Amino acid sequence: MVQGHGAPRFSGPGAPVSKGGRRGASPPRPPAPAPPPPLLPPLAEVLDPRGPFLVPLLLLLVTRLALWALVPNASEDAYITFRYARNFAAGHGLVYNPGEHVFGFSSPLWTLWSALGIRLTGEPVAWVRATSLAGDLVTLLMMGALLARHASAAAAWCFTYFFAAWPYFAAVAVSGMENGGMLSLIVLGAVLAGRRSPLAGPALAALALLRPEGLAAAVVLALGAGWRARVTAAALTVVGLIALAAYFGGIVPQSVIAKSSLYGTPGPWAGRHWWDWLSPVALGRAPTLLEGVHLFVMSVVFAPAVVVGALAVWRARRTPLALAIAACLVVWLGYSVLGVAYFYWYLVVPLGGLAALAAVGLPRIVRGPAIYVALALFVPGMWSIGYSLYLGRAFNEASDFGGAARYLARHARPGETVMLEPIGLVGFTAPLRVIDEIGLVTPRVAARRRAGSGWYADIALSERPEWLVVRRGVLREGAAFAGAGAPFRSGAERDSLLAHYRVEDAVGGSAGDQQLLIMRRAR
Repeated sequence: MVQGHGAPRFSGPGAPVSKGGRRGASPPRPPAPAPPPPLLPPLAEVLDPRGPFLVPLLLLLVTRLALWALVPNASEDAYITFRYARNFAAGHGLVYNPGEHVFGFSSPLWTLWSALGIRLTGEPVAWVRATSLAGDLVTLLMMGALLARHASAAAAWCFTYFFAAWPYFAAVAVSGMENGGMLSLIVLGAVLAGRRSPLAGPALAALALLRPEGLAAAVVLALGAGWRARVTAAALTVVGLIALAAYFGGIVPQSVIAKSSLYGTPGPWAGRHWWDWLSPVALGRAPTLLEGVHLFVMSVVFAPAVVVGALAVWRARRTPLALAIAACLVVWLGYSVLGVAYFYWYLVVPLGGLAALAAVGLPRIVRGPAIYVALALFVPGMWSIGYSLYLGRAFNEASDFGGAARYLARHARPGETVMLEPIGLVGFTAPLRVIDEIGLVTPRVAARRRAGSGWYADIALSERPEWLVVRRGVLREGAAFAGAGAPFRSGAERDSLLAHYRVEDAVGGSAGDQQLLIMRRAR
């Protein structure tokens, strides 16, 4: 048999012939497998001003620390978790109202971590902000390294710069919410799973117990992990879920039950706030969310970059980069398909995954520096708008909800009952038993609201709270501020209830419908 030039030569039935012509000689040994890459990029790469790490790291520190200094409080919803954490740290159990075992928070792990911060420092805000800052540093370094290794240095630059400089990410980092930590755990878990590290299992379990959707993300990452990591993660997760079930009587947070039943899950079209900002085709309206409006300006470039990036990542789907992005996209698809109600901190994980896809795709569709320069100017330029949005949102919460909290802390007696919707700052500041209008910590309210009109009057008459905190517009229009069910069956029912209360103060809202009326029971 004549062999072509450079082809291996065989003699007899498959016996190899060595280079020296000796039949039966052993083939050369395959090279030893390369050691896994370092967990973090080497210090020399991080400190290289031409690389994709140093400048973005400095931008990240400046943006997060600046908002930390300027924003007075964490977000309103963070204080719900903080009240649970403070009660736990004080030895009262994992409860919001003493004696009531209600799973009213979304993140078991973040609640326990906040409780540790309270025990060590006396207050939770600085503790969780420092944690979020550290998590953002991990996300930037690890995702940047994954992109540099599996895509290109240009892709790493695109992601690290956007993540560091886009004002939304900085706002969430100082919000006190756990979603930025979830993104960090996704990236860390993907890297550890790819390295077959013994820490991969605990990392995946931490992700699964951080938030309900973290369980879905952890399952995706487990596809790229070894069996030892999968078994460890499953065992730790099951232990955590059993503990929650034993204490609360179930593993589904009441916050999830209440929000889904009162806000609804109307599907992908009614819930297109999760994706309309990504579409370069206008869908009959501008995006309804301010974060969506900001992103929509980039959609003509962002959307094709995501598509091209997705095709490239699919070809490298066995890499930790693909795992991390897939875990983020599973969360986004879940929100989008269900039409989950939007809370601004929920967008962190979806936007992180989509930004990584766009970072992979952008260098493949852009030629020349013009688009890069335009985007490099646009991203920090958004601070001229985002600054007002996020500071305004924070100061409004501090004025409105904080004003009600300060008034009740001064005038209410410990142990009295207040019925209201914004339970974060009020609940954390004033030592009152809280009846929550949404039902996050009082399940009977959510159940009554699902039954139809008149829920506010019925709950107030049965519970007889000493205090009501209610928006002026709810009383004037007879419509709920948020969620299903009219508060009153009629104006007469509303007037009959209010006859038992007198207005003690009014805070925020510039005397409009958003103004909070603080009312005390008179008889």
